Amino acid sequence: MNLIKFGEKYFDEVEISTYRKKEIRAEIELNQISMSSISRKTKTVIRGISDKRLGIYVVDGDGEEKIKDGIEKAYKMAKMNRRDERWVSLPQKQSYGKRTEINEDLKEREPEFFVNILLDSAKRILREDVNAVVAGGESGSEWVESMVMNSHAVEVSQENVAAYFYLYVVGRKGNQVTPGIFDMDVRRDANLDTDYIVSSLLSKLKKAYNVVPSKDGESTVILEPFALSELIEYTLLPSLKGDRKVKGTSYLQDKLGERVLNESINLMDDPWHPLGVERIIADDEGVASRRTEIFRKGKLEGFLWDNYWGGIEGVGSTGNGYRDLKTGGINIAPHNLVLEPGNQKVEDIISGIKEGYLVSLLQGAHSSNPDTGDFSVVANPAFKIENGEIVGSTVFMLSGNIMSLLNHVEELSSEQRKVYALGRGIFPYVKFYDVKIASVSK
Repeated sequence: MNLIKFGEKYFDEVEISTYRKKEIRAEIELNQISMSSISRKTKTVIRGISDKRLGIYVVDGDGEEKIKDGIEKAYKMAKMNRRDERWVSLPQKQSYGKRTEINEDLKEREPEFFVNILLDSAKRILREDVNAVVAGGESGSEWVESMVMNSHAVEVSQENVAAYFYLYVVGRKGNQVTPGIFDMDVRRDANLDTDYIVSSLLSKLKKAYNVVPSKDGESTVILEPFALSELIEYTLLPSLKGDRKVKGTSYLQDKLGERVLNESINLMDDPWHPLGVERIIADDEGVASRRTEIFRKGKLEGFLWDNYWGGIEGVGSTGNGYRDLKTGGINIAPHNLVLEPGNQKVEDIISGIKEGYLVSLLQGAHSSNPDTGDFSVVANPAFKIENGEIVGSTVFMLSGNIMSLLNHVEELSSEQRKVYALGRGIFPYVKFYDVKIASVSK
């Protein structure tokens, strides 16, 4: 805490956060390894408040003299900034849960381990399907150790490590090229489920060779976890953040306590879910993490807050402050967004559909309107369902509003998938009725 005392010579309140990160990456492109690397980074963020003026400075490294210099530079910045009359305080001292043990074996893995995962998986795919091309993919691990302390006696440290693996494949038969097929796994240990991913990719690729048309109109649509997560990331999640509620830009700002979604929707932020990868005890401001109910039986139960906006609203932080290491600032984000599952297996849901579609990925979700929840995206790849069977691949436009869509839920699968590429969290497959689609000529 000596550095905190040094900071208090300049600031009324000061926070020092240090992040040490080790990343291992291996990439595959067009069936061949294109890159493998190890990178190590250490950054320290100083955030100080003097006379309600905020100063932030990001230091490369964690040396004491560098941090002291950063404190002085943060103070110079603060003096140039305007007073923020809404400022309340940095987080106060609090208690934390027990730190989760990390997998030390995974922490020490070398790039060759992940290179072999990619090569072995690619060989199995090419052996089973001679027309397949592993267009891209990546495997690796990320270890992060963080420490946050401030002048209100907050002091918390933690570390996490996770491994990931994904592949993106296409098939070529003559002049025909299938849509790209994607799947991934992420875990807190090195036991990545390559068997499942390879099997899933081959199964979808086999069906993708048969291209069938889609029909304009309203139809039954199943969104796979990756597609659903991406749509929620850009249409629903922004309006669940406290800063937008305070600013008046959330379409949910006056809906607290109201049932606004289908009663089957139970959505929460749960840092300790058994399938979760980032099991943290505190956010990047040193606020103890917690499970936050967002929707229960379709009723809006709460928003996500960081310390600043929660202080303005008078509700406090929900422990959802995330550090931007480029700017040093804090954003609001979920740790592990969880949509509770249903009771039926996805294969049984598919078997009961006379005519409909299964959507694996969406294109263009990032251009959705977060202020209204409106979206217009391309379902690609998507698969046509006829009489309970997947008969081929197709592409179509899918448009609407996320609130309307989540009121058209018919079933949720009992299976859940971890999603850490297109959004963050754990999601089931969800069947929707009367979804507006428009065919796309290929």
